Amino acid sequence: MVQTSYEDYCDALIVGAGPAGLMMAMTLARMGIKPTIIDAAGYESHEYGRADALQPRSMEVMQTFGMPMEQLEAAGKKIFGRAFWEISGESTRRTASARFFPPFLDFDKDYALAVRQGLIEQVMIHDIERHCDNFEVQWHTEFLDMELSAIPSGPSAVVVRQSQTGETKTIMAKYVIAADGGKSSVRRWASRLDVRLEGGSLPVTWCVLDAVGIKSNHPDLERLSVLRSSRGIVLIIPREPINGKPSARFDIQLANSKQEATQEEATRLIKEIFHPYHVEWEEVNWWSAYEVGQRIINRYSVGDTLFFVGDSCHTHSPRAGLGLNTAVLESHNLAWKMGLVLQGMALPQILATYELERHGVAKDLIHMDRRLVEIYAGLEKQSIDDFSGAAEWLSTLHNFQAANYAYQAGASIVYQRTVLTGGPRKRGTMKIGKPDVIVGSRARPATVTRLSDSVPVPILSRFDGRFTVYFMVGDLSRSGAFENLLDLDEFIRRPKSIFWRFGSNLGDKAKHRRLSALWRPQVSHHTHSQHNVPDGRALYSYIYDDIPQVTAPYHGASHSIIHTSIITTLGSTSRFVNEHITNLSYPTQQPATPYVSPIFRPQHFFCDDIPVVSPYRESAPEAGSIFEHPMHNKWGIDPAIGAIVVARPDGHIALKTKGFGVDAWQEVESYFEGFLIPHKARMKRKEAGSDLISINVL
Repeated sequence: MVQTSYEDYCDALIVGAGPAGLMMAMTLARMGIKPTIIDAAGYESHEYGRADALQPRSMEVMQTFGMPMEQLEAAGKKIFGRAFWEISGESTRRTASARFFPPFLDFDKDYALAVRQGLIEQVMIHDIERHCDNFEVQWHTEFLDMELSAIPSGPSAVVVRQSQTGETKTIMAKYVIAADGGKSSVRRWASRLDVRLEGGSLPVTWCVLDAVGIKSNHPDLERLSVLRSSRGIVLIIPREPINGKPSARFDIQLANSKQEATQEEATRLIKEIFHPYHVEWEEVNWWSAYEVGQRIINRYSVGDTLFFVGDSCHTHSPRAGLGLNTAVLESHNLAWKMGLVLQGMALPQILATYELERHGVAKDLIHMDRRLVEIYAGLEKQSIDDFSGAAEWLSTLHNFQAANYAYQAGASIVYQRTVLTGGPRKRGTMKIGKPDVIVGSRARPATVTRLSDSVPVPILSRFDGRFTVYFMVGDLSRSGAFENLLDLDEFIRRPKSIFWRFGSNLGDKAKHRRLSALWRPQVSHHTHSQHNVPDGRALYSYIYDDIPQVTAPYHGASHSIIHTSIITTLGSTSRFVNEHITNLSYPTQQPATPYVSPIFRPQHFFCDDIPVVSPYRESAPEAGSIFEHPMHNKWGIDPAIGAIVVARPDGHIALKTKGFGVDAWQEVESYFEGFLIPHKARMKRKEAGSDLISINVL
């Protein structure tokens, strides 16, 4: 008889410890919520192969986590270029070459980063461990069955089995997240609730292999390259070094079925396509054959209790390198919303926006992937029937990829109007390659000067689950501008302001662990001391806001939901800033009232005074070649009028006002009132114990 045990209640049970599941866990961990993760496979199973690259928008999101992105960038291979080759007999030529992504997409990291899935997962696991005590993935633990809660907001009972011991147990979870891949066991279970994948497949078999220790006389294996010959097409993706050796991924179409495909056949075909160039390698450390299908789930959630992310809700080819990237952006989108609900800060209704926002993005991915596969299949057909059309078909492929740069990079995603994305019902048009940010789109990066220490810093906030309100005030020395800001500050200080009605002050307790140790060697076998590295030698990393500020006693504490930034076009050394802003940002007396200024804080006051070469100089020459005030210029803010811009925790624009006066601020308050729970109401619920739920196990 199998022994069954019962686990304590958990807020979020994540099924699957791939990139989708771990991004979900990492995001929740940064918001102070410890997730539970199970995976049917073992820890060692994801060591090599699988997903192979991060695209710019995924890296932009990862940048907000700090150290994880820095570690991945150090480990990965940056891909800045594409090349297209035609090989006919002994004749070869490069038919086209281009940047991987054009500069007008406006990313700090405007390239693809080749880094294998195992490394991405490992970096995420380390980050979760840093922010959650005693965290570990429950490997070899498979999903068996589930009973969704019949009580609104109540826990569901999930039965899992440890495959090595055969022990089963029941985990009670408020939310269940299916991140267990294209063959999702959770999705199969949910078929009884009419959850299904919809779509079709093409009669095409592809093979992908990672070759280690490569030697070749081809000149373009340091770029992403497409080689086409009368023998077929091969896509080459440069890889990060594997085991210290030069490596690359090869992707080719095979004539045989998936069941008949072999590594030997793929190797032979690759070398034939390369001829007259030579390519050799020492070993293949991972390979896979797959059939191309484009399918998407009909429901992204069930009762806002069970959610699907990543490959569990859409399947497609890896040709565009978007599987992992779409998955991590989906998980991030869902996790910060779930985090706000679990913290009691936001209404559970915001969870419905996950499907509203991400389902459309996945549908676009399916459509693009199908067209891309059709183009590749057409190129293959030409190889057999009429090789004379090679240049034309390669031009078709190149033009299609150029037309989809923005989508592949993640620059063109615009979320529709929801309770979390305000603004006019009729959206503005997203114009790629031109200044402006519209509501629903991502905030564009810029570097500004921080008043507190004169350090140039990125304006996009690090992730901690808070919204950022940007007060874009232009030139404060112009007539009436400074007085307008003072009036706004006085209005925000009132007791009925959202700063006091929603959320609370954090004081010295940050939302994520400060000065976290990154590495400490294990206890030496040659010493009896408990720690052979003293505290003063322990390595750590910090975000500037996380360390205790020297002048903290003279300012209001950080807020639990809203992070503010004032940005002026005045220079950081200007007379006006020194004479007026410094006095406001550095009061000489400790505040006698709790209603202190939440916006005049030196570490949150910035000067938009670092000129940059315009990323739009070719796509929008009318914008000029040099941006003197890049944040205002890029975001389409008139310095003579200003604006208040609200960015969600994921960096998408939630609201953009005209001007920064009291009327504009009232629009901001109306936005937050739509989904936040007042602080007093949360405290009353907590005192009444209404968050405690009676749990009935199976």
